[in-house]
Amino acid sequence: MADFQHSSDDGLLADLRRVAGLVDPVPADLLFSLSVAGLDIEVCRLVPALDGALAGVRGDEETTRATFESASLTIMVEWTAGAAGTVRLDGWLAPPSPCRIELRTVDGPQTMDTDEGGRFAAQRVTRGEVQIRVHPTNDQEADGARTVVTPSFVV
Repeated sequence: MADFQHSSDDGLLADLRRVAGLVDPVPADLLFSLSVAGLDIEVCRLVPALDGALAGVRGDEETTRATFESASLTIMVEWTAGAAGTVRLDGWLAPPSPCRIELRTVDGPQTMDTDEGGRFAAQRVTRGEVQIRVHPTNDQEADGARTVVTPSFVV
């Protein structure tokens, strides 16, 4: 039986990694497929408000706002309480451009196009987790634009 007494956290973590690898090894193809899947997207981050609070928690009971940023795009969203457990979600892209918007919601995806000002709206989004994916047009893809994705957030 191996001796599991350690004088440092690093030694303990090394043993845990070794044991986990023996008991439940990670499939070799899983690591490869995950790394390839992430190459064609750009991930946004939630922008903190000026007062240090998260932008997503500002607002009154009726309207809430959040801003997400990536290297190439800023996505601003606002949602307003609707009927029967839904919200209206309005969004704006900066810089504005025509794109396909995909809202991944608890009820499945909703798609819409932005207007020339980069605006989009979904009339009825069921409350719960939402993720926004901004898909570039074919011309934008040819110029190197990638799909931009927000982290999931709760509306």
